[in-house]
Amino acid sequence: MESIVCNGCSLLCDDVVAEVSGKNINSLGLCRLGQVHLETAIASKIEPNERKLEKAASILTSANSLLLFGWTYATNEAVKEGLDLATTLKGHFGSSAELGPLQVMSQGIHTSGLDIDLEYVRNNGEFIIYWGTNPSESLHRHPSRFAVLPRGKKIPEGIESRTIGVVDVRQTETMKMANHRLIIPIGSDAELLDTIISELDGRSAIKSKVLGIPASELIGFVKGLQKVDCIIIFYGGGVINSGNHDANLSGITKLIATLRAAGKDAFALPMFVQSNTMGVTQLVQEHKIRVDSLQKLAAGEFDTTLIVGDDVLTKLPGPAARALTKTKIVYVGPPGGLTDERAAVSIHTTDPIISGSGSMKRLDMNKIEFKKWKASRDDETLIAVLQRLHEIVRSQMT
Repeated sequence: MESIVCNGCSLLCDDVVAEVSGKNINSLGLCRLGQVHLETAIASKIEPNERKLEKAASILTSANSLLLFGWTYATNEAVKEGLDLATTLKGHFGSSAELGPLQVMSQGIHTSGLDIDLEYVRNNGEFIIYWGTNPSESLHRHPSRFAVLPRGKKIPEGIESRTIGVVDVRQTETMKMANHRLIIPIGSDAELLDTIISELDGRSAIKSKVLGIPASELIGFVKGLQKVDCIIIFYGGGVINSGNHDANLSGITKLIATLRAAGKDAFALPMFVQSNTMGVTQLVQEHKIRVDSLQKLAAGEFDTTLIVGDDVLTKLPGPAARALTKTKIVYVGPPGGLTDERAAVSIHTTDPIISGSGSMKRLDMNKIEFKKWKASRDDETLIAVLQRLHEIVRSQMT
C-alpha cells in the first residue's frame, strides 16, 4: 500500500494508504466517505477533451456577461488559473464559499486568520465543543484524529482526559460521544451564548430551564468550562446558516474573550465540508474580490457560467439555482452530478486524489500537498485542462 491524500472532505487526510489491484481497491485509514470518494474517482472514465475545449472557449468568449463559479473542490493552483482566466475574459469570479464561509472569515473573530491548527487541538484541547455541527456524519475523522479520541502532549489519556459538549437543534450522532448535550430551538444560539457568558461573569443565576435545557445541565456545562485550561469551539452550518450568523458569531467571539479574560486558552474554528473551502476563501480575500455573485446570479445578470469542480445546482439557494439553469453552462470537473448533466459543454477531469498533484488548504488553513502513487493518472488534470482552455481563449480573442 502507498501513502495518499484524501480530498473527500476538508480534513484532507494525509495519513492514509491505499492500493489498486485490478478492480479491487484496498485502503487503511479512510473513513466511509473517503472510501466511496476514492472508489468513484478510480471508476471515472476520462476522455480526451480537445474538441470540447474549443467549443467551451467559443461559448466563453462569446458571453456578454460571464460568471466563473464553484472552485471549492479545485486545487489552489487551479483556483489561481481560474482567477487569471476571469481577468482575461473580463468575467466575474465567484465561488461556493459565498454560501457562508467567506462571510464567516471576514468576521472579527477571524479577520487575522485562524489562531491555531488541528494539531494544537489534538495536543491541548481539554473541553471540545461542537456547536451546530455534526462531524460524525460529515467530517468523519475529525473526532477520532484530532479532537475527541486521540492522545496528545497535554491529553495523555485521549477521550478520558477531555470533556465533550455538543450544541444542536436535534439529537445527533455526535452527541453519543458527548458529556454535555444541549438541544436548543432553531435560531436561539445567540441567546444561549449570552446566558453562558452571563453565568461565567457572575451576572446571572440559572435556577430554571433555559431554552428547554434543564438548569442542572447548563450549570454543569458552565462549570466544565471553568475547570479546564483549554477550550476549543468548532462551529458549523447550524451557526452559519441560521439566518442570524452575525449575532451568533459575535456571541462566540464574546464567549472566547470572556474565557480568555478568565485566564483560559480559548479558540474557535469553523467546520466547512468542501475540500478546499479555505484555499478558495484565502485567495478571494487576497485578491479583494467582491462577494456578490449570488445576488447578481439571482438577479439574472449573467448569460453564461463556467462551473469548475463543484455540483453547484445541488447546493445553491432556489432563486440562484433557477437563474443558473437559464444561463449557458460550461462545466469543468470530475464527471457526475446535476450541473454536469445540465451543461451545454462538459469537460471531465481527473480527481486530485488520483492525479496526486497540486495542493489544497485544510480546514485549519494548513497547506496539504497531494501525493503521487501507482494509481495516479496525469491525463486531464483540472489545472492542465484550465491552462489549455485559457490558451484557446486567448487565441480566439486575438
